[in-house]
Amino acid sequence: MASAMPSQRYYRERARTLLAWSKATKDKANAAHLRLRAANELEQAEQARGSAADLDPVLGEFHARQMRNED
Repeated sequence: MASAMPSQRYYRERARTLLAWSKATKDKANAAHLRLRAANELEQAEQARGSAADLDPVLGEFHARQMRNED
């Protein structure tokens, strides 16, 4: 069974949390690592957005077929 890709919102929330932690720590190396992880989460958010956009034409066709079948 394939797992669904987390949403763009999920990755953005993770990035926001990581950035908050980076601001809260006094360890500069740890803060830099957390900022890097946050940047990676934002990249994942963009990929999730692109994946959802890839489905738009498929979903549009599916809905059109469903509407034709109802008539």
